[in-house]
Amino acid sequence: PPSLSQDQIVEAALRLTDASFLEDVSMRAVARELGVPVMTIYNYVASKEVLYELVVDHVLCSVEVPSLEIGTWDERMRQLQRAARGAMRQHPGLSLSRHSGGSKEAIRLAEGAMSILRDGGFATAEATRAFATLFTFMLGQVELDVLADSADQDEAIFERVTTGIGLSRDQLFE
Repeated sequence: PPSLSQDQIVEAALRLTDASFLEDVSMRAVARELGVPVMTIYNYVASKEVLYELVVDHVLCSVEVPSLEIGTWDERMRQLQRAARGAMRQHPGLSLSRHSGGSKEAIRLAEGAMSILRDGGFATAEATRAFATLFTFMLGQVELDVLADSADQDEAIFERVTTGIGLSRDQLFE
């Protein structure tokens, strides 16, 4: 009979990620966190890469793609970007750029962003370029958040650079 669930494994990996970085979380560490032999983990999750995808899926699953009723395409896109960033910020050791490649939830959100752009009247080529720009910005922002949240400093490196224009990381994101 099953002694664990995939959700328990993901939650344990997230607890470890919150204290470090996801890439530092090993299957052995997850097993230790759950008090089981490491091979038990492999009965539920085939590899570390699959675990990373499950963790990203878990974090992003609560992010909703705003519907047409929410407002204009740019208001909807801002809401989506804020929600995705907010979900990621709850787990400062988690990086989208390194672990979202096979994530079903990251794909769902990307498709949602593309639908927002198409609803806004963008042609396919324009929507693709806009998405690439917004996605790159989001990845960069999440990476800055990871770096700033992991630093034992009062100011993140990026914020030191942006002090000349008087904007915080959050203000610049907006």
